[in-house]
Amino acid sequence: MPEFTVQRLGRGYAIVVPTGERDAKGKPKRTRIRLSAKDRSSAEAEARNVFSGLRDDPWTVGRIVTDYIAAREQAEIASTARQKDAWKAMKSFWENVDPERIDEAMCRKYAEGRKVGPATLRYELSMLSVALRHANKPKKVWRPEAPERKIRHLTHAQFERWYAGVKAPHARLYALLGLYTMARPTAILELTWDRVDFERRQIDLNPKGRRQTKKRRPVVALNDEAMEALEQAYKGRQSEYVVERGAKPIGNIKKAFQAASARSGIKVTPYTLRHTGAVWAAEAGASMDELAQFMGHDDSATTSTHYARYSPGHLRGVATKVQRVKEQAEGFVS
Repeated sequence: MPEFTVQRLGRGYAIVVPTGERDAKGKPKRTRIRLSAKDRSSAEAEARNVFSGLRDDPWTVGRIVTDYIAAREQAEIASTARQKDAWKAMKSFWENVDPERIDEAMCRKYAEGRKVGPATLRYELSMLSVALRHANKPKKVWRPEAPERKIRHLTHAQFERWYAGVKAPHARLYALLGLYTMARPTAILELTWDRVDFERRQIDLNPKGRRQTKKRRPVVALNDEAMEALEQAYKGRQSEYVVERGAKPIGNIKKAFQAASARSGIKVTPYTLRHTGAVWAAEAGASMDELAQFMGHDDSATTSTHYARYSPGHLRGVATKVQRVKEQAEGFVS
């Protein structure tokens, strides 16, 4: 059945769905159903539920996951880029699977054929579990044990070697922003010039109208090199997006990173730069509270877990309190 539209109907709204048939004059027939919602956003949400009931295609995993991603996108809860990328990798295995058939053996078989790390597998299978609950078809979805999280970062020498292998201007700008703002990849790729405050030397990583989620997008300060890179990019801008190529925004920066990694022999991902910036800041003495705000963490507990050990004086106070008292041992005979 074709996709629906939402149209005004009197003082309210209606969902309009083509039936796939034509009338005597050859015009497409449509079904129109009045909705109870009184505003556009509520009508869109209600229409999705109504449309799901009208559809005659089977409730496969493919339908469930794509509906789930579409609902998140429509509600503007957060960026769906990562979910879409995950589904591209999952699709060939899961698309036509009946959700009732999902069991531990099937999930293990998927994991065996996927040939990726446990963290990626856990993310993909967790998304599947959430999508099933969203469709009111909950299932127990097996996932591998969570691996011990390791923060991979670059030394100064490694960064310079890798950065020398970054050729495209948009990728070089992204690399500096990734390092100096410690922002997540999507936040940088969605950054627009109206949120760059050259006078205050800061950028607002959160687009207007976007609700803050657990992955907060803060306002961060810019150092001299980041400012200089942005000023140069602004002079040659061709669109509203800070990171652009051919007057178009960049949807994914992975290929540029992979190319630079191949040239330099140092594997770097966009998240490597986020961690590298945080480690360098901790090594230079930044407090965990300030670093937490800069990185968009809800509190400093998460920040401390991963980065406190890189601080110059980490646990030194404890170490200095553990001392031998030799005079108390005089006369002791073993």
